[in-house]
Amino acid sequence: MCIGFWSLDHPDYALILCSNRDEYLSRPTSNAHFHCFGPESDLNGNFVLSGRDLKAGGSWFGINRAGRIALLTNISEAEGALYKESRGHLVSSFLLPEAPDASHFVGLLEREGSTDYAGFNLLLLTPTSGGESAADSLAYEASLITNSGGHGAIVKRDLLPEERRAGAISNGVDSGDGRTWPKVKKGVASLKELLHVNKANEQKLSEDELVEHLFGILSWQSDPPPSNRFQLRNSIEIPPLHMSGGLSPDAEPDDRDNIYGTRVSTVLLVRRDGQALFIERDFWKLDSEGNVVRGDPRQARVFRFQIDNLRKD
Repeated sequence: MCIGFWSLDHPDYALILCSNRDEYLSRPTSNAHFHCFGPESDLNGNFVLSGRDLKAGGSWFGINRAGRIALLTNISEAEGALYKESRGHLVSSFLLPEAPDASHFVGLLEREGSTDYAGFNLLLLTPTSGGESAADSLAYEASLITNSGGHGAIVKRDLLPEERRAGAISNGVDSGDGRTWPKVKKGVASLKELLHVNKANEQKLSEDELVEHLFGILSWQSDPPPSNRFQLRNSIEIPPLHMSGGLSPDAEPDDRDNIYGTRVSTVLLVRRDGQALFIERDFWKLDSEGNVVRGDPRQARVFRFQIDNLRKD
């Protein structure tokens, strides 16, 4: 279970995005860093900024130095089916330097066998440069790609105007009830309120204040908190739960490999002039002795960089 919220309609920011990754706390993962999905020893691999799933490969969320962004969520479905491809490779396939643009991405996947994936939703963002000055030149083309469930055909659609103002993806089916899940509706409403308050005030929020408000959205927990798989759709932040591999609440309480929850929260801001700010914070994690501990915001991974080679349309 993961979730992401965004806005592409802010006067100062081409993109405001925040996201949670929910996963088993023991799953091998590397923190966000610059790399190129090759060996970690490759000192020249600094084109992509993301965390890495070290078990299946790929990632769930990232941005590259050219400003392309991919955000992946898995569709909640029954366990047991086998698939040839890891969904995390969809992210890496879009962020690497030789990747095709979003318009050709679906065609490439279809030729390679699109039904080989478990269910997923994938937000793809491509920077465009259309302003008259560097200060207002950056905007984003946005597409949602999904297969609506395992072995499904991959389809692409553009975001609706209201989704560009304040949008979200989580683990539901886009053509079904995915946009009506309580956690999705709560997060979108909170983001709209934040953007409205910031716009209405004569003195805008500072960037640091905006960041903290976004992390606040990501920390919202339902009352009561979720205690089983179905209830995960109610809460943006998932507290540590003992879950079996099928996400059912029947794991042994002392089995630390089956502890599931929100692992990291990430905020990404991209200004109209191409300045990017990427902040990743641990939410829940296992310490060196295997105990569940809350992450320390002071140990966040913070990256600031300038997007390269903006395209003039």
